[in-house]
Order: sequence, then structure tokens, then C-alpha cells
Amino acid sequence: MRPQLPLRLALLADLHYVNAAVHACTIPERHASLGREFVRRVANRLQRMQPLDAMVLLGDLTDNGGASGADIDLEDLKAEVEKAKLPVLVVPGNHDADADRLLSVFGGRSGLHEVKGYGLMTFADRYAAGDVSTRSEEHLRVLAAAKREDSPLLAFQHNPVYPPIASSYPYNLANAHEVMEAYRQAGVVLSVSGHYHAGLPLHEHEGVQYLTCPALCESPFPFLTVTVDGNKVSVEEHALRMDPRHAIVDIHAHTEYAYCGDGVDAHTTVEKSKLLGLAGVTLTEHSGQLYCSAEDFWSARFLNEPGLLRRQRAQRLDRMPRYLREMQRLRAENSDFVRLAMEVELDLEGNLTLLDEDREVLDLLVGAVHWLPDNVDTSTRATTVRGFMRTTEGLVASGIDVLAHPFRYFRRSSEAAPTELYRPMAQLLAAHGVAAEVNYHTNEPEVEFFAMCLDEGVKIAFGSDSHSPEEVGEFFPHLQLLHRAGAPPDRNEILYRPGAHSPREKPHSVEVLPP
Repeated sequence: MRPQLPLRLALLADLHYVNAAVHACTIPERHASLGREFVRRVANRLQRMQPLDAMVLLGDLTDNGGASGADIDLEDLKAEVEKAKLPVLVVPGNHDADADRLLSVFGGRSGLHEVKGYGLMTFADRYAAGDVSTRSEEHLRVLAAAKREDSPLLAFQHNPVYPPIASSYPYNLANAHEVMEAYRQAGVVLSVSGHYHAGLPLHEHEGVQYLTCPALCESPFPFLTVTVDGNKVSVEEHALRMDPRHAIVDIHAHTEYAYCGDGVDAHTTVEKSKLLGLAGVTLTEHSGQLYCSAEDFWSARFLNEPGLLRRQRAQRLDRMPRYLREMQRLRAENSDFVRLAMEVELDLEGNLTLLDEDREVLDLLVGAVHWLPDNVDTSTRATTVRGFMRTTEGLVASGIDVLAHPFRYFRRSSEAAPTELYRPMAQLLAAHGVAAEVNYHTNEPEVEFFAMCLDEGVKIAFGSDSHSPEEVGEFFPHLQLLHRAGAPPDRNEILYRPGAHSPREKPHSVEVLPP
């Protein structure tokens, strides 16, 4: 069947994952322990891209596939890959050891696969001493039999075929010239490999295009998407590491003190934010969770019972002092990178959920509306919208620096955001010098609202609102939203970044970095 539509593929290579395996990766550039998380991040990223037709894993999924426990690591990777909800093709690499076991775990096989009218040929090349890989005569015969006149043929293997890589280590297939001739005769449009961690762009030779995917385990943690339209091939490279030129500062990262956290901790968040190319991270915890029990927080008692926070402090029941001591030490150890904030709300009497003495040590305040206090009428949509706006007005006027997830309250209530409030909210933020946070944690920010914020001169803050490790440092959707909202190319004109000042010395100051 001749394909009528383009084929779009996601390509991942060289994870070198190590977790359960009894093995230590000795090459520090390979962030082997993060392989599963990286696949989860890629799967999450792919959900926000143009629809794809399949994912291809190009080998070396583990760093030592022969080690005890490596089969557990493969099962974990499979669980993450499945979250992308795509057909998956797998080719084994030299580090994967047992090719048959690898294919069995993923429910795959070598040979010809039909996807959207295209023929995708995967090879499990065998390895000899010194990691020398050779394509067998049997596999070349299988390729020749797969030749098709009516639709394009693509080939996938671990070792690069072309161009030749000058190195004492055998990157290329040993019989690459024979394979290239076989590809030419079979009418292969595109040959894709991994193995060479730097990757190689498209190279054309005798009508066949050759591509080498870079290693996901090494910075900037890249993966590729490829579009094949007949004989035309286009490639787009993506990276989990943010482009440092954006100078992104995360103003909303949670810690191990969060009742709602799922495996995050402050030290790891700081180190991972550096690894992923951020210019800084702000550790931001729910004040209500630090003062009160989980029950008192989730029931919103901390909002609706004035004086509760002070009583908790007087009885030494709150966790706030210990939290602030730990986070201040971490800030001191990373003085040019870490800021300290609190996610605060407005209580029933119109006061912030934060004691004055604790406010003094913070660099900024992030205001949020998670609940409306009990004295707000929520009996109808109209009264709820009015109560929400009045509560937000009080919060913005209280001295906060950033308004977190401005309309997420309605999404959490399974209601549509009130579009009639978009312009008044943007004007309110502009009048008080408060930044609007783009936040994707259980949320889909409203592009139209942020376009109005830009129109009103409101600074835009990026918050990961990270409650789990894979959310730390992920700002691809935030950058997409800015583009869709019509933001200017120079992000320095619009992004909010906390200034490098003493805590609360300049509560509304914003440092705009030079272009």
C-alpha cells in the first residue's frame, strides 16, 4: 500500500539505564540512573507535540544488560515507554547483552514492520569481541526480500552505517559497505542508528539518507522526531535540558515537606535544575502545610479558623522553623542559584496564611487560590466568580510577587475558567506589579489570558510547580505557550526573575537581565 500521509517517528537512543542492575556505570557523562525518568519526560513531552505514529528505541537501553537485575530495569523502561501510547520498535545494542531477552521484554521482534503504509525494518546485529558488529548474510537476505516498489522502506539498527566515523573504537558496522549496497538495492529511503553518542545529522549517499540519533543519557539529553513523506525526510532535535540562553528561573518548586509531594526533595531539585539548564530555582512550599497537619490543610481549616497558625507556633506543633532552617542552609550553599519562597493564601479575615516573623526570611511570596474561604458565597456560578475575584484582589494587594496558576481553581472545580475575568485580572496584576505564573501542574493555562497579560505589561513567571521528579526543570510547554500568546523573541522583556537581593528587601523588585 502506497502511503498517503507522512510518517512521524520519535527516536530515542542510548539510555544506558542502571537502577536495579548490580552494576555501576563508570562514565560520569552518562546519567545512567536517570534513564527511566528521562523516558518518562520524553513521553510527557511527546503528548504535547504533533501526533506521532511510532517510537523507535535504538539500543543500549541498559548499561550492562548482562548484570543481575538488568531485566528489572528493562521492565521499568517498558512501563515508561508505554505511557507514550505509541507502537514501539526496538533494536538491541552492544550494552544490552541478550538481544532476544530485550526484544521479549518489549514484545518486539526483528524484521519488517508495517506502520501507516511504510515498511520499517529493524535489525538485531550480533557483536563479537571488542564490540565489533557485523550484519549477517541472513539479515541481508531478509532485507532483500523486503524490497517493495509501492511504499518507502526504512532501516533501523544500533551501529551507524554511514558516514564512516574515524575512531579506534568500532562505531560503524564492520561490513558497512556491503550493508549500504544492500540498502541501495532494496530502495531504503532512510537508515537510522544510535551508538555514536554525539549523533550525526542526515547524510545522503546514493539515494539513501543516513541518520544517527544522539544519546539520551548525555547532556543536553536529546531525542529526535523524524517525518518521512514519501522519499522526503525531515528531522527535528529536541532536548530535555533547557536552552541556557532562555535563562529560565523556576519560581515554584516543591520539596519533601509537601504533603502532596511524590518523590521530590529540595537538594535533588536544586542539582537537577542545574543539570537541566535553568538559571535558578525557587523552593516554594505551601505555608498551610508547614503550619498545620495534613488534615487541617486539606480541610482548609488553616484558611477558615483565624488564629490557628499562631496557636500551632505557640504549641511548637508546626514544621515551619525546621523547614526554614534547612532551606536557608541550602540557599546559602547555592547563593547565586537558589531562592526561597512561600506559597500563601488569603484566610477568612483577609490575612495571608503566613506569620510575620517567617515572612522576613523569604525572597518572594507566591500567592494562590486553592479554596475560597467559608465566608464566600459559592451557591451559584455568578457568586463563585465574584468571590474568586474578590479573594484574588485581596491576595494580589497583600504584597505577593507572583500569582500562581491564576485560574486553576476553576479547573480543579471541573468548571470553565471565567473568560470575562481575563482582562480585569491582567489589569489587576499590572496595577500591583505582580507577575502571572505559567503553570502546567494538573493545569492547562489559558493562552488568551496570558496574551492579555503581555498586552498589559504583566511579567510572566515560569513555575514547574514540581511535585514529582520528572516535573523539575521541564518548561517546554511554558515556552510553547509564550509563542502561542504572541510573546516577543526577546524573553528578557517579559519574564519575571527574582532579583538577587536580601530576603524581602525589595518585595516587588524584578531583575531584567541584559539580552
